[in-house]
Amino acid sequence: MKYFTGFLTTLFLLLFVETSAQKALKIGDYYPISDGNTWRYTAPEGWKDVDYISSIKKEENQLVVIYKKYGLDVPAVLKSNSNNDFYKHFDATKTAKLLVVNAKGVWYFGELFSNNGGTVLFEQPILWFSSKFEVGDSVDEERNFNRYYEDGTVLQGTFHITQKIEAKATVVVPAGTFKDCLRIAFDTHWDFGKGSEAKSINVYHYSKQTGVVKASARFIILKNKKELINRLVEPDLKSYGLN
Repeated sequence: MKYFTGFLTTLFLLLFVETSAQKALKIGDYYPISDGNTWRYTAPEGWKDVDYISSIKKEENQLVVIYKKYGLDVPAVLKSNSNNDFYKHFDATKTAKLLVVNAKGVWYFGELFSNNGGTVLFEQPILWFSSKFEVGDSVDEERNFNRYYEDGTVLQGTFHITQKIEAKATVVVPAGTFKDCLRIAFDTHWDFGKGSEAKSINVYHYSKQTGVVKASARFIILKNKKELINRLVEPDLKSYGLN
């Protein structure tokens, strides 16, 4: 009997080690966030530039400055951890996600919209990616937000994101062949009020030590529930530079 008990104990330990190994995936390996990182993708048809460019810029302490600018309390996440690094992740439209990276993971605070579209700050940040994770992990978060314009106008709205790390896959793009990419599906819904909404339906493939190598994103703009824009964009990675 003691040999059988010992076998069960060994089996349990092996399963525990395997589960722990799965949890050992680190978001910093798949989503490298550092000042000056740049990715160039194939541009969608009709795009004004040759490439679809995404880039990251580090801003020392600027997120606290933004909160103080609008007379807001600084979120507890920024107060409780001295090792917070603030970044803006720009997409090809020059809109930037406001991100903070610390020991817990990647926090999503809001957006800096291009073309004088204002700054959106969520009532509380979203832990978008935990520092350690496994395939199957998901996010389902909703936040109220304020949208601040330079002329002093402030509008309210809601934001909802659902996300799931679905599987691993091999991806072939102009930049090369990337194995064991994380396939991450996520949808967003912005309700800006007064009948204005924006939705996106997305599937991104993240490669280790590279970032997003392939994306599929459908953007939908609505006014009073009527679709004004419904466009699919599918950029593939051409080249990248990481610091």
